[in-house]
Amino acid sequence: MKKLTTIILAAGKGTRMNSSLSKVQHQLANFSMLSHIIETSKKIKSNKIIIVVNKLFVIPKKDSRSNIDYIVQRYQFGTGDAIKVCLSKIDKQNTKVLILYADVPLISEDSIKKVIKLNSKDEIKVLAFNKREKNNYGKLIIKNNIVEKVVEAREFKSKNQPIVCNSGIFCASGESLLKLIPRIKNSNKKKEYYLTDFFQLAFNDKYHTKVVYGSEEEFMGVNNKLELAEAEKLIQNKLRKKFLKQGVTLIDPDTIYFSTDTKIGKDVTIYPNVFIGSKVEIGNGCTIHPFTHLDQCKIGKNVNIGPNARVRPDSIIGDDVRIGNYVEIKKSKLGKGTKVNHLAYVGDSILGKNVNIGAGVITCNYDGKNKQITKIGDNAFIGSNSSLVAPISIKDGAYIGSGSVISKNVSKNSLALERNNQIEIKNWAKRKKAK
Repeated sequence: MKKLTTIILAAGKGTRMNSSLSKVQHQLANFSMLSHIIETSKKIKSNKIIIVVNKLFVIPKKDSRSNIDYIVQRYQFGTGDAIKVCLSKIDKQNTKVLILYADVPLISEDSIKKVIKLNSKDEIKVLAFNKREKNNYGKLIIKNNIVEKVVEAREFKSKNQPIVCNSGIFCASGESLLKLIPRIKNSNKKKEYYLTDFFQLAFNDKYHTKVVYGSEEEFMGVNNKLELAEAEKLIQNKLRKKFLKQGVTLIDPDTIYFSTDTKIGKDVTIYPNVFIGSKVEIGNGCTIHPFTHLDQCKIGKNVNIGPNARVRPDSIIGDDVRIGNYVEIKKSKLGKGTKVNHLAYVGDSILGKNVNIGAGVITCNYDGKNKQITKIGDNAFIGSNSSLVAPISIKDGAYIGSGSVISKNVSKNSLALERNNQIEIKNWAKRKKAK
């Protein structure tokens, strides 16, 4: 079977989250749980991805290049019913179907690759793990290395058999699903169609369900905010280990937070209490000091940032740039060798090479209605405590005197000043004290 269809079950209401946000939209490492599973499905080269959602889910606009289909499960009649609503999308010819869950976001690519290796249309593989301590996972009943059925945790009573816990993740031929899923009954108190009943039906029809073992950690389900926090710890530890093995120096790994898509080059040092949001790329040789926040930005080579700095979305930081303490950069481009050392705000700006931004400088980019652009040329010097009122262009080599409010363009190699005359009243302080 060459074709792979992946079904992601994401229709649960997630009431235990106590949130107006859909459960599968809650984030881990700055990406929704659903996004994690979609990315994993893409990595294993699924030919088709079917996502089952509830009627409250906001389905994204269809991309003509995408192989993702969303199907609405209008009534919550159980996991078996969720698969049933997908059957019209399954091709039984030469197709195997993988079942994943959006609220099991830590599943590893390696485990999935093992479970999708089916040798025949009569073979089924299910992911499981061993755990003797009391838990709420369904238990696999295995005879002669073949799964006979799944027993709910509350009904499992055997003390002699090894306790094999069902992850719920499995792969089967499209033909077997089309044949057996319609036969699942709802003869239970909740009147729901349980997907776990599929395994006994498969056993009775001479299908061979084999177990692929993985770690309990990767099968962790996320159903409430406590489990979400636990999953965040696990995924952050995984990312920290990844970057440490890659050669990144993390001074205090437990205090540094990454995103799933973070990219970091060689010889990078990151100090404690750094937060890295989504879509961040950090080039070779950079140093990121404590309490720095990076989000949706690209950092060049040999850049020094922080402490207490913030680089916001759509910013591009060139090589050899210095961004110091209490500096905020927003939607701006900084050229090679530019320095913004302390207590400054640079927003909606384009800075050339070797620009020097003094302490207390701000670009006044918002006029109350629209954002305006500030352009600063190569080798320009902006004196401390200056305000640059956009839209404005300061040409190469220009100097801005400290304390100026500049609202007009400044020509190349010029000095621009804007200050009131200084007034001094003799003996004023002495007379005030005498009163």
